[in-house]
Amino acid sequence: MSMPVAQGNPCRVLIMKAEPETAPQPSDITQCCTWLSDDGVPQVRCWAPGGAPVRLCGHGLLGCGTIWEKLGQAISRITMNDTTVQFYSQRNISWIGFEAIDYKPSTVPEWVELAFESKPKSAAVAGDEAGYLILMWPDNAELRDLPVPGPELEEHTRRAIIATCADAENPALDIRQRYFAPQHGTAEDAATGSAMRVLARFWQAQAGFDELRAWQCSTEGGHLFSRIEDDVTWIGGRVETDDA
Repeated sequence: MSMPVAQGNPCRVLIMKAEPETAPQPSDITQCCTWLSDDGVPQVRCWAPGGAPVRLCGHGLLGCGTIWEKLGQAISRITMNDTTVQFYSQRNISWIGFEAIDYKPSTVPEWVELAFESKPKSAAVAGDEAGYLILMWPDNAELRDLPVPGPELEEHTRRAIIATCADAENPALDIRQRYFAPQHGTAEDAATGSAMRVLARFWQAQAGFDELRAWQCSTEGGHLFSRIEDDVTWIGGRVETDDA
């Protein structure tokens, strides 16, 4: 079975001489400003479609790092909101390396079945109260059929929702995922690197995966990778640039 075609997660990157004093005007896609610190480390700030600031933007970091490399800047690190990650690219895949993020099992909240018209088989949480709620469905679940939650989700949780299941049908994949965060200005993300950071450790514990090939079942679709090396969680994706 071949891989679906991915349009991925678009991002407008603005190369700056210094940290911007104001946010860019709201747009219909993610926008990232990036500039070099005095020691040559790229700095990044990102805003979601609609203008909400993003605390940690995986595809923004991947995109900005790739563009700095394309401009001839040799980089091994990149920083966003005081979080510094490792960076490199190889064989058309760009990689960012995070410190591990812990998760812990949780009961499935009562509101989940009503919100998603389907009940996952287990749940877990990662990060703080504005972090992540992981919902795991049975193998090969049609995650594309889950409804996209609206702003009312904030009545139940401040956590972004990561829906996931194992993929035992496509030999080119290990898992499927979707990502919802209407509380933070993103009803559904097209392809989510920060979610892969969480899922890498989650699926290592669930099924022994040290490496993951994931398909994000959004309308646009996204093919994402992860790899665990000691205390570093690497997140990878293909970045295509448009210089127009």
